[in-house]
Amino acid sequence: MNKSALIGTVFGITIATAAAGIAGYSLLDDSADPSTAATETCYEAQVEQPRDAKDDKRIAGTVIGALVGGAVGKDVGDRDITTAAGAAVGAIAGNQAQKKLQDNRTVTTTETRCVPN
Repeated sequence: MNKSALIGTVFGITIATAAAGIAGYSLLDDSADPSTAATETCYEAQVEQPRDAKDDKRIAGTVIGALVGGAVGKDVGDRDITTAAGAAVGAIAGNQAQKKLQDNRTVTTTETRCVPN
């Protein structure tokens, strides 16, 4: 093989390899063809979530309800049984009142949501 044929063969192989590499890269590159790229529409949404309760056992409502119920029970009947019954009913009412207050407390946050086109 003469020197010109050898140089031509090496040069041809180099050009062919480079062309194959470029063609393969363009096939793998998603951004080369914008019609195949997935598009999304994003927007900001206000989301309400329940706030974490500081007193999840509702002890404060139970104690305050028992104290108020006991005082009312003592004034109504002036006996130990009415005081105890008032305290029990007040404790239940106070517990449920605090539960209702805690359930209605929310925190509003902003989230970014995206939907495909």
